[in-house]
Amino acid sequence: MKVDKSLYPFLIIAILDLTSRLSSMDELVAITKPLLMPTLMFYFVKSVRPTPLNKFVLAALFFSFLGDTLLMLVPRSEIFFLAGLISFLLAHVVYIVINMNAISSEERSVKLEWSDLVFVLFGFAIFSVINKNLGEMYIPVVIYTVVICIMGVTAKKRWKKTDNQSYRLVLLGSILFLISDSILAYNKFNQTFASAEFLNMLTYIGAQFFIVQGLIVFIQKIQPEAGS
Repeated sequence: MKVDKSLYPFLIIAILDLTSRLSSMDELVAITKPLLMPTLMFYFVKSVRPTPLNKFVLAALFFSFLGDTLLMLVPRSEIFFLAGLISFLLAHVVYIVINMNAISSEERSVKLEWSDLVFVLFGFAIFSVINKNLGEMYIPVVIYTVVICIMGVTAKKRWKKTDNQSYRLVLLGSILFLISDSILAYNKFNQTFASAEFLNMLTYIGAQFFIVQGLIVFIQKIQPEAGS
C-alpha cells in the first residue's frame, strides 16, 4: 500500500514515541508526544481540500494536542490531569458533532439501540472498577465516561450513512479510544502495571489515526479532487 509522504512525519514521531516509552527515554517522550497531533493535523490538511468539516476535525486534534500537553504536566500538579481531561472531553464532543453530521436529522436524538449497549456496558464496566478510588475526580470522570461512550455510539450510527471504509475506520478509532482511556484510567485509579503507558499510547495513536483517516476518506468521497 502506498503511503502518502505527508504521513511520514506522524509515523516517524509515533514510532519514536512508542520506542522511547519501551526504552524509558523520558527526555525523548517530552519531545515526541506534543508533536503527535500537529503532525497528524499536517497529514489531514495535505490530504483534503477545504470543506466545512475540516475545521471541526482540526479542532478535535487541537483539543487532543492540548490534552496531551497538559497530561505531561501532571507530575507538577494534579490540576493538570483535570485540565487534560477537559481538553479530551472537548475533543470527543467535536468528534460527536462530526459523527452526527453523517446522521439524518430524524436520528440525531441519539436513541439507544440494542447494539449500542456494547459501548454503554463497556463504559459501565470500566467505571465500576475505578469508581471507589476517584475521590474529587468522581463527577468529572462520570461526565467523561458518558461523553466518550456517546462518541462510540455516534460512530456506530454512521453505518450505511457514509462510505463503508470511512465507517469502519472511524468506528475502529472510536473503539481504540475507549480502550486507550480505559487503560489510562485503570492505571491511574486502580492498579499500575508496567506496560500501561506504552499500551495507552499505542491504542491512542491508533485511535486518532484511524478516526482521521476515516474522515479523510469521507471528505475525499464528497470532494473527489481532495488530496490530488
